[in-house]
Amino acid sequence: MKNKLLAWIAISIALVVIKIHFSQHNIVVEEPFTAHPFVILMLCVAFGWLKKDVILSQTNNEGMLAEPSYMIAGVFITAMSLMMPLSSNLAFAIFTILLMCIGLFMVFFAAAAYVPSLLLFVYGFSISFPKILDEYLGTQYALITTNIVAHVAALFYPVAFEEQVLSVTNPEGVKDLLYIDVGCSGSASIAIFLTVFALMLLDIKPRKGRILPLFLLGILGTSVQNILRLVLLIAADYHFGSAVMWQVHDYAGYVLFPAWFAIFIYVYLKVGEGKPRVANVED
Repeated sequence: MKNKLLAWIAISIALVVIKIHFSQHNIVVEEPFTAHPFVILMLCVAFGWLKKDVILSQTNNEGMLAEPSYMIAGVFITAMSLMMPLSSNLAFAIFTILLMCIGLFMVFFAAAAYVPSLLLFVYGFSISFPKILDEYLGTQYALITTNIVAHVAALFYPVAFEEQVLSVTNPEGVKDLLYIDVGCSGSASIAIFLTVFALMLLDIKPRKGRILPLFLLGILGTSVQNILRLVLLIAADYHFGSAVMWQVHDYAGYVLFPAWFAIFIYVYLKVGEGKPRVANVED
């Protein structure tokens, strides 16, 4: 077991170095690694660590390599990830590297790659969601969010809007403009929610009839907390000016989202009445 693990680590490191070396000249567009992919990655890593006993229980300790079916699948995944271009977006570059490592993990440890593969799928889907939303529904989603925020904020403050632009006039008569794009509309928050919801489903499966209501509740609550965040930005701008508003912009989400999700987890565990889900490959 120890020799297999060391061999997997050594080969994985070697392949990662080769992959980065031959890909670095092909990266054209530079994109920053924003906070939400990092949060998603940490959630998946934490879940994998909590399930390490499950992963170890599925490890094949006979021989250095896995059964032929697993070995062929693992080699194919590893080769495919090696040929994939390394994205300029760090979140997707990490996905490609992890895919390569998990394919190699399957070559050595067979069915033990089941849980890591699920986690990689969750990570890949969650980091892709904001881009998919932006590509196909970004403008419409931002327009809807702007409309709702404007009507809610107008109950308390002199707010107007045109398409994706909100305007708020402070007591001194100074008008500030706020542009709401798909990111401001909460696509990152929804991506994180999808990650946590998927991990909870993998770990504790609710009754079948309660999965969809819990999911819709989560989407609704996540959207509402983001609308509340945007209304708080308007309030901060109205009372304290744009400098304070940008501080609220930077930190409000780190307070509101965990508070909301703590409530959702409580409801999920109470209403879902679930049971442990990830136990073995047959599940």
